[in-house]
Amino acid sequence: MKKLFQIVFCFMAVLSFSQSTEAIKFKGNITRFDGVTYKGFNVLDQRQDKSIGILPFNENKEMKEVVFSTTPENDFKAWFSRGNTLDGKNELVLILKKLKLSTGESDGKKTNGNMDFSAQIFQKEGDKYRFLYKKDTAFAFQDKRVSELMVKNIPVIFSEFIKKAYTLEPAKDAVLLSNLSDYEAYVKNKYEAFKSDKLKDGIYLDFNSFLNQNPLKGNFELERNDKGEVTKAIKIENDKKEKISANKMFAYVENGKAYKKTMSGFIEINKNENGFYIIANRGQIFPADYNSTYGMFGLIGAVAGSIEQASKQKKMKNEDKQEVYIDNLTGIRFSG
Repeated sequence: MKKLFQIVFCFMAVLSFSQSTEAIKFKGNITRFDGVTYKGFNVLDQRQDKSIGILPFNENKEMKEVVFSTTPENDFKAWFSRGNTLDGKNELVLILKKLKLSTGESDGKKTNGNMDFSAQIFQKEGDKYRFLYKKDTAFAFQDKRVSELMVKNIPVIFSEFIKKAYTLEPAKDAVLLSNLSDYEAYVKNKYEAFKSDKLKDGIYLDFNSFLNQNPLKGNFELERNDKGEVTKAIKIENDKKEKISANKMFAYVENGKAYKKTMSGFIEINKNENGFYIIANRGQIFPADYNSTYGMFGLIGAVAGSIEQASKQKKMKNEDKQEVYIDNLTGIRFSG
């Protein structure tokens, strides 16, 4: 019996060491913008789980481990340098927080896939770092060969992420390398909204003004419709009337209570040790995807597409609600 266990153990060990791999191929170039150049590109891999995923590939569903060709830093550096003139005075620094692939249910024809993605990007000036952009989300895929599709799209997603950083101004506050280990916690501790026990009444046009507790100046009065829903804020000063529509508000605070604007109206903002959040589902916050294929069929197709989109939206609004946090860096996101 002991010998049998030894044989089984050795067999399992051979299988584990002979696991096939599928390397991420960083093809193409990252589109750069005129007048914006960087002298280098660095990566800090802060993933708690370094495994990207073991997925079924090809017709025979061979299990392969998705990997970087070398290391994240080497792969990204080589990719970035292929399409960029390295003559700027600053560097870009990508902080990789999460990259996880998994497959789910299948209807026999197509299989669902999921990519958990989280990354931040900074501009490095000397020994200081200034925040540029962050994305923390999950991408859903569906295809007959969903594993291949997800791996193929990894460079596409990172390319769009890096390109976005080119279009943004870096944060005013520069930090040291030591602050990057948990930049969100560092930033959170600086916001007045977290330090104060009571929120200031007023109108907030963006999440930065809310977290810094800088409402619009002046005495704005909230105007409501017959359902009691806030539709606008009005300020009358020196015989001049200023109107702020609800669609332009990030949030408002009334009698110390805060409310966040969503596509379904204003929803109360709560606070716990993790930050500010609302209780909602995706259907209340995000529009359902529109199937562009219907556009090929003219007006009739557009009507059919709108009906399908409305049906999807209704279904999404019936999903379970969860805590949706106001992100300390970019605004709103789904937790987890």
